[in-house]
Amino acid sequence: MKIEEIITLLDLSDDCTIAFVRCNEPVLCDAIFKEIFERVHSRIYIHNIEMNEESTNLFQLLEGITKSDSYKSKLNENKKIAFFVFGLDEAVRKKNINGKSEALLLLNMMRERFLEIKHPILIWINSASLNLILEEAQDFFSWRTTIFEFDIIRKITSSPVFEFEDFDGLDKKGLEELVDYYKNLIIEYKDSELKDPYKFAYWNYNLGIVKLFLGYSQEAAKYLETAASISSTIDNKHLKGSIYSNLGITYYQLGDLEKAIEYSGQALKIANEIGNKKEEGFILKNFGVIYSQLGYIKKAIEYYEQALKISKEIEDRRGEGADLGNLGLAYSDLGEPRKAIEYYEQALKISKEIGDRRGEGNHLGNLGSAYSHLGEPRKAIEYYEQALKISKEIGDRRGEGADLGNLGLAYSHLGEPRKAIEYHEQALKISKEIGDRRGEGADLGNLGLAYSDLGEPRKAIEYYEQALKISKEIGDRRGEGNHLGNLGSAYSHLGEPRKAIEFLKESLAIGTKIEYPRLISFCEQKLKELEGSVE
Repeated sequence: MKIEEIITLLDLSDDCTIAFVRCNEPVLCDAIFKEIFERVHSRIYIHNIEMNEESTNLFQLLEGITKSDSYKSKLNENKKIAFFVFGLDEAVRKKNINGKSEALLLLNMMRERFLEIKHPILIWINSASLNLILEEAQDFFSWRTTIFEFDIIRKITSSPVFEFEDFDGLDKKGLEELVDYYKNLIIEYKDSELKDPYKFAYWNYNLGIVKLFLGYSQEAAKYLETAASISSTIDNKHLKGSIYSNLGITYYQLGDLEKAIEYSGQALKIANEIGNKKEEGFILKNFGVIYSQLGYIKKAIEYYEQALKISKEIEDRRGEGADLGNLGLAYSDLGEPRKAIEYYEQALKISKEIGDRRGEGNHLGNLGSAYSHLGEPRKAIEYYEQALKISKEIGDRRGEGADLGNLGLAYSHLGEPRKAIEYHEQALKISKEIGDRRGEGADLGNLGLAYSDLGEPRKAIEYYEQALKISKEIGDRRGEGNHLGNLGSAYSHLGEPRKAIEFLKESLAIGTKIEYPRLISFCEQKLKELEGSVE
């Protein structure tokens, strides 16, 4: 549709018309240009202008062409003419003694002379350079007719919904007081001569759950493993099942999906043995989250639907909301954001009705992600900011990090990579503080995307490599595929197609194996764009 709009502008413009084509992906820009050229070259002659750090005066370049014999011959043929300007991203790097861009200074100074050019001028530019124009050449920018924006859709971080009923009414201070309470009980137990293994297991379990709720997964694993070890010496299946199911969540958060499946399987077996339908639904939901992370989306949907059926049967409204939210996540992963929104809105309604603030924050954040997928970043930001406010109010550190990361991605989509970096750095700090390895990898990957938008592919590669290392360490196949794909994109920016193709093929292999449609589409598009660049 945007290509159609550009072609319409070229066909209808009979005088000077300045438009920007904002695109951060060089190979995508090339593909768009080729498509436009193929469709208009029979009736419109396109003059390509290449700028660089040594060629910063755009008007001078345009004027030179209008005085050339080839230009005059095209005028004599009565053929329409258009100018496509490339390389302004490089030209803006040359600074004058005051630290300002020489190219942008010249654009502003000579803006009125552009009226002498009686043809459409399309300036191809990335987000960082467009921001510089807004800062340093506002007068020239005001002359533009429009901006055409092109992006390859990027993965938005979504938050899986887990349930922690016992602590939802507590604020951050209350949760921290609860941590101190259980820690003191454990210390007293160790110092006491009276030993009650059930109490010791129960206190470790509760302390582990509070830590998990707060987002400190590494500490949670320590306490829950202690509880599991003690519970094996006592005959209490209810406690064992609860410990195992929450260990499944904990290892999911830590990125150890093999252990997550193992503990969840043990918990499901116990729930079936004792006929605990609510716990059964809880564990089925957790299985769905795990298999979704592994890339088996359709299998995840089966688990979510089983969990939703149980939640409705036993009239568990909180569980129903979580199940609907997770179904939304799954359909988002399948590339169906509108269907996802339907599920999120149902889930949000339930959370508000029952006063589930944590669930409300999760669903608001996921609605933001869905609208971002639909190309509505400003609407997405509204939802993310509501979610962030709730996360801070209830002391949900993991949720806070996810909301900050999503805000960063949204601002990248708006062409504000520096603002995006600020949010991603805040999110990364939280991920490191709470030991969230998967979150850390996602934040590093998002920083890579932001630096790519700034036109710094080498710095982007540094972040992608750190993120890739974490994904491999924790067995996060989806993250591994995403980071490999982004490395391929970065190397294509650097003009290294062989390396780019190598990474993209690795990424595509993972995407195919884990049935990850968005990644498959991304890699296939990139590889197609790189066809012919390597003999």
